[in-house]
Amino acid sequence: MTILEWITALTPIVAVLILLVIMRLPASVAMPLSLVTTAILAFFVWQLDATRIMAATLQGLVIAVTTVWIVYGAIGMMNTMKEGGGMNAIRSGFVNITPDPRIQVLIVGWLFVSFIEGASGFGTPATVAAPLLIALGFPPIAAVVIALSADVSAVTFGAVGTPALIGIGNGLSLDVNQPESIAFLTEVVLQTVLIDMVVGLFIPFILILMLTRFFSKEKSIKPALEVFPIAIVAALLYSVPAYIWTLVLGFEFGGMLGGLTGLVILVAMARKGILMPKRVWTFDGYMDELEPSTEKVTLTSNKRELPQWKAWAPYLILTIFLVLTRTVPFLNELSRSVRINLPNILGVEGISTSWEPFYSPGFMFILTMIATFFLHNMSWSQVTSVFKATTFGIVGTVITLAASVPMVRIFIHSENGGAGLASMPVELATAAADTFGGVWPLVAPWIGALGAFVSGSATFSNMMFSSLTTNVAESVGLDNTLALSMQMAGANAGNMICVLNVVAVASVAGLLGKEGTIIRYTLMPMIYYVTATGVIGLILGMFFLN
Repeated sequence: MTILEWITALTPIVAVLILLVIMRLPASVAMPLSLVTTAILAFFVWQLDATRIMAATLQGLVIAVTTVWIVYGAIGMMNTMKEGGGMNAIRSGFVNITPDPRIQVLIVGWLFVSFIEGASGFGTPATVAAPLLIALGFPPIAAVVIALSADVSAVTFGAVGTPALIGIGNGLSLDVNQPESIAFLTEVVLQTVLIDMVVGLFIPFILILMLTRFFSKEKSIKPALEVFPIAIVAALLYSVPAYIWTLVLGFEFGGMLGGLTGLVILVAMARKGILMPKRVWTFDGYMDELEPSTEKVTLTSNKRELPQWKAWAPYLILTIFLVLTRTVPFLNELSRSVRINLPNILGVEGISTSWEPFYSPGFMFILTMIATFFLHNMSWSQVTSVFKATTFGIVGTVITLAASVPMVRIFIHSENGGAGLASMPVELATAAADTFGGVWPLVAPWIGALGAFVSGSATFSNMMFSSLTTNVAESVGLDNTLALSMQMAGANAGNMICVLNVVAVASVAGLLGKEGTIIRYTLMPMIYYVTATGVIGLILGMFFLN
């Protein structure tokens, strides 16, 4: 390839990096500019037919709509929980479990974040957990850093399987309505979880280590070492159930039910004092003279306090809706009875898409929202407030998706141009294979992390690089499942420093303008996760060659 062809192939990555990260433009501006730049260079340099570019763009817009449907439901669900008092009740419940911030990190920062990631995804875990931690007495910067850094392992599952279904599924142009496609994606997810069982084993401890070393008065690692055993147990309390639930019900439920299972077990252990530290630690030091308080605490709020069962019921309802529509044949057929098919868009062979709106997790979120309106006795003004906040709150996301997804589709469908080149990811893959060869497992996590960082989502990273990863794997004789799991794990880690997530949680915590400081802290666990994943992938790659 010529230098100009190289620049064109790298445009979806470089343009986003320059516009979003270096020039610090908002994503709602950077992504449309990246789309226009990609389309122009694809037309003039790659010499793609205008019809093909338009077909790929339309395909991307449809996929963006399907993703917006999920995002709208996920954020709407969260707004419903906040407006109806459910989130306030959950916060109060956490206060009463333990006064020790180290254990609160494991319960709220690790397992609750994993549960929310599996249920909602799309940046909601950190924006929910950080205010909870602040309410528990954490310094705002510590709360934000912990909430972002903890949101890594469960990103494999995202909003009920979105990173695999939408990300890898669309990145590889799989028909996710076919059993063989789901079986393949399940293999990738399970492989990723197995890798995370090793790499993620130390993430909860690293969270506590950062807490005691950087955000306490004494700035010591000793308080972290005291809870090392329970931190390791907490890691397994997520990963092992997540793996089992994926085997039993599918990868749409692994993160949500894995996080919830671990949360229930760890709370019970905390109440019984199992593996709990002998002394209560605070940000100012130890409270040697005090035992963990059993006094109930109620956080002050202008909203009524719901009982715990009512506060958690919407998540149970959501789980039931998802399980029934995916396991009961009649309900499965009913929910999938409406399907929008767009084969060979604008007559271009191979550029097709489809959507089942009532089978989508987005519809399950909407149903759960409606049930919660009645369950929490919400007034009409509260219901209106939820829809207003959700609708206006995703405008920027809609613009970003409407630009980023078509850009990725042009990138993927850039073959058959007048320049006589293969598609952009294939050309890049060929060059990458020549350059990195057998060490690709070491490189793939960094590619995934870069994609999540610049695109704002692990789902988009998977969508952008899945094709490249499989092409490289085939070139060097590496197992596709292993290669994709490396990339997926890297995308999970990139979620820690994702610009969009950092900005969102900083605004919630009142730390706008501190994004650089936040990223500097979250870079540490991110680099650990990506590096360790690459090393494990390199070792496994010696045994899993095609």
